[in-house]
Amino acid sequence: MSEAELTGETGNKEIQEALSDLGELETSFANVELNHLRRKEFDLKPLYAKRSQILQKIPDFWPTVFLNAPQDIVQHYSERDLEFLASIRSFSVERHQIKSHDSGEPRSLRFTFEFAPNRLFTDTKLVKEFEYVSNPEGAGDLISTPVPIKWKSKKTDPTNGLLDAAVELYQAEQSMTLKKSGKSVAMVDREGLWQHEKLRELIEKVEESGEEPSIALWFGFRGAVARDQESKSEAANGKDFFMRTDEDEGPELADFDDEDEEGSEGDDEVPALVSAGNADVGAEQEEAKTERPTKKRRTG
Repeated sequence: MSEAELTGETGNKEIQEALSDLGELETSFANVELNHLRRKEFDLKPLYAKRSQILQKIPDFWPTVFLNAPQDIVQHYSERDLEFLASIRSFSVERHQIKSHDSGEPRSLRFTFEFAPNRLFTDTKLVKEFEYVSNPEGAGDLISTPVPIKWKSKKTDPTNGLLDAAVELYQAEQSMTLKKSGKSVAMVDREGLWQHEKLRELIEKVEESGEEPSIALWFGFRGAVARDQESKSEAANGKDFFMRTDEDEGPELADFDDEDEEGSEGDDEVPALVSAGNADVGAEQEEAKTERPTKKRRTG
């Protein structure tokens, strides 16, 4: 081997080592930022609680906030959502897994809505949690479960049955999952369930009708679904229905100004609202693209 070739190999090795060192340094930077976020949010908890009590004294505070939200959020409201939004009595965002200055995942989020009596649904409180799950191969995922809403009738459901169908699919998947050696193993692929076909057909029906989407679809977000259910960090071949985390595709629910928000700052990647017309199963979170699932024929 010539001297030039040896020099080239040495140079390439040094470059690879430098890149590896940079990767480790970036991890250290991220850890410092996470530790700072954890400490800050833990110290702010009593202040958030105090502010919540004060805001309760202001009539219609939260309906005013939501109805006067930034345009990139308001554009996803439908006319049928106005009564839904007007009934919000309280709203908060918490980094609920923070236990102390030094423990707890600060990227997990909990959204809590409290409602006044209304003609749409019977729930007085809805809680939507997003658990941050790390991924050794890249960016982590925010995972959630569909939250059902008890509509008073089909006519008062602004999602046209889509949210109920998403909840049914999730429950069907859970019932078809076994525990094996401490791990969850799916007995049937989710696309093989009739509930998946029902949801897909409902989405097509809504798309063809041209009806406006509803903000209530946000409660159906799940995130990256692990097909084999053996590891939460293993992303599925796609995102679930209704939502995706591409910031360019839609607004973030936590995108309100800090002075208006009862909970934490919205500086994490929160699932963005998208229209029912774009509610497809898509690519992995880091790609944040969508593609329609293969249509299957009914048999029997």
